[in-house]
Amino acid sequence: MFIKALQALKKEYRRIKNLVAPHPLFSSIDKFKLSKIKRDSNKQGFIYLKPKGWLHTIKIRKNFIDKEVVHYVLQDQYHLPPTLSKISANPVILDLGSNIGLTIAHMKQIYPTSKIIGYEMNKENYLLAKRNTKFYDNVMVVNTAVWIEDATVTYRNTANYDSYAILNDTEKKDADELIEVPSLKLSSIIKNHDLTHIDYLKMDIEGAEKAILESEDLSWMDKVGAMNIEMHLDRNNDLSEFLAIIENRGFTVWKDSKHWSSIFAVRNNL
Repeated sequence: MFIKALQALKKEYRRIKNLVAPHPLFSSIDKFKLSKIKRDSNKQGFIYLKPKGWLHTIKIRKNFIDKEVVHYVLQDQYHLPPTLSKISANPVILDLGSNIGLTIAHMKQIYPTSKIIGYEMNKENYLLAKRNTKFYDNVMVVNTAVWIEDATVTYRNTANYDSYAILNDTEKKDADELIEVPSLKLSSIIKNHDLTHIDYLKMDIEGAEKAILESEDLSWMDKVGAMNIEMHLDRNNDLSEFLAIIENRGFTVWKDSKHWSSIFAVRNNL
């Protein structure tokens, strides 16, 4: 009885110690807010956080998914360009798969004079992205899917992790809670925004990357200086096919050492 009580006391001490310990990204109050969101949390409403050094707050839902987004965007920082890339003083950035806008807000801290265009197909994520990026100049977020054609695509309105994947015809037959959204191919996106060049393109669109890289129209790559493409493949999948596709368009290409399924690419003539 005494041993169990002592173990419980030690566990509570460790919990309190971890809670009050300084956090590199957030104040003690924000750290406490995040600690209240557990893996099985599905509470209604939102919380506001203010990362250290930022002038503006970010708004997230009271669920574990958004908590994870905060972690991998602000701590893991998988979305940033490769270190070998030479980003200009006023870069044009295309953020494909903006989720709740934290990737855009973070890149605005690093590249404050940048022009950033984000695409997010889920309406709820898009609305949060609009809120989290409204403080910054030269930012636009579009509620449209990125795909291999200008059309309409379907996704399931439930996600096991942090975002939503386009369904093929077979997957749609057995799915419920289906949502239809317009889609654009990359060449159309570039044309719509009258982009003559893109300094950095980040692509994180839940598996659609594979279809885009395997499509016939890869002309959009000719306007891109550097890329970070998350392929959403298993750890044991071979990326060599996709590395070769990008390399053949004039890039130096390699697998990201921090992420098992991400590809970095930098144009050779920069």
